[in-house]
Amino acid sequence: MAKAKPIIVLALIAAIISCLVIVVYNATYVDTSNVVTDKQAAALTTIYGGAKDDFSVIPTSEWEELFSGSGIADLQNVTKVFKKSDGSIAFESVVKGYKKGYDIMVGVKEKKVAGVAVVSVGEETPGLGTKTNDPAFLDMFKGKSGEVTIVKNQSAPAENEVNGVTSATYSSRGVALAVNTALKAYDLWTTNGGEAL
Repeated sequence: MAKAKPIIVLALIAAIISCLVIVVYNATYVDTSNVVTDKQAAALTTIYGGAKDDFSVIPTSEWEELFSGSGIADLQNVTKVFKKSDGSIAFESVVKGYKKGYDIMVGVKEKKVAGVAVVSVGEETPGLGTKTNDPAFLDMFKGKSGEVTIVKNQSAPAENEVNGVTSATYSSRGVALAVNTALKAYDLWTTNGGEAL
């Protein structure tokens, strides 16, 4: 029994500390799921203009089940949906560029891309993949309404083609994936009883 006593005491101390950590966590936890962060607000402002207070988060409960039950695999990339006071909508997606974690915001209005902004480049290659954050590249997606494809060095890309950034093909495709996901999400939202946006 004397040999087991230190083990029992250590187990009790570990249990008490674990309980205290849980209590402190629950007492200090702040739900940020309905908060527009500064980075998100900057992306939304880039797309639509306005101030941070002009945007709100559409609760996950209003769209998650619809998107997850759609059978469209890309919709699982959507992490948040935002609405501007004028009814404009934006979808935030975390997609795979060269690496996972490329955070893109896409505004859609009247079934067309209103704008694209990068929230976070994640682990994209500095100087290559991060070039997809260039406004000139992102502006090429504006007005697109069908599935967008990335092409290389086309002097006159077709209607729904966008020239990818040189040496950043995967990152360019990641942006296109976010755009295509947003267009699908918008279509699904508006055809299944979501407010026409």
